This record gives sequence, C-alpha cells and structure tokens, in this order.
Amino acid sequence: MAERPLKLDIVTPERLAVSQEVEMVTVPGGKGEFGVLPGHTPFLTTVKPGRLVYEAGGKRDSLAIGWGYAEVGPYRVLILTEMAKRPSEIDRDAVRREYEELSQRLVGEVPLEEREAISRQLERVKAQLKVLEAA
Repeated sequence: MAERPLKLDIVTPERLAVSQEVEMVTVPGGKGEFGVLPGHTPFLTTVKPGRLVYEAGGKRDSLAIGWGYAEVGPYRVLILTEMAKRPSEIDRDAVRREYEELSQRLVGEVPLEEREAISRQLERVKAQLKVLEAA
C-alpha cells in the first residue's frame, strides 16, 4: 500500500502561497531547521525567516519565508507566515539595496525597540537573499 502524500499549505496575510501534495518539506524552525515526511509525529512550532524547501514529483522548489508558525501533522504541514516568496518573485537589486540600507541603520546608537524592528526586517531580507543564492 502506497504511503499517503503530505499536503503542504503556506498561507500569508495576502494569499495562499502554496497548496500542494509533496514528498517532503524542510522548514526553518524557530529552534532550528526541521524536515517532515509523510507519517510525521504532530507538533506545533514557530518559524523564523529562511529558506523553506519542498520536493514534489521529484522536483525541488524553495521559498523565502518570514516569521510565523507551523502546524505539522502526519499528512499535513500548515505554515502561517508573514511572507512567502518564490525566487521569481524577488527583485534581486531591490533586496540588496534594502539589505544595505537596513545594515547601515543598525550602525551607531539606535533605540532598542527600533533596533529590534530593523533586525527582524533584516532577517526577512536575508531569507530572500538566501533563496536567490540557491536558485
């Protein structure tokens, strides 16, 4: 008997970024990267900005994802995230400029609250650059 496929759903506030059956998915979890195959033990966790990779039909795809949450079940992975972008959806020059601008804003004295906001934004930008480098 064939193993049931794994359903991957990635949802942002703007759209359903991915909804398909996959063989596996690797997620940048809040406590480290984790992989999921069909039949996985259920759990909930946080997701941090990074490169999410999934395999479907023998083909690997990846997305840059932002902060969020993951619900893993034996045959479903649901990712709720603030950002999900395929390499083709990322403007390389704009992201590099944003990286430089944010990095410069962290130089010198910056109030703690502003520093944290800039750092979180910088993590999203780094995730996009990581996906572009891998593409």
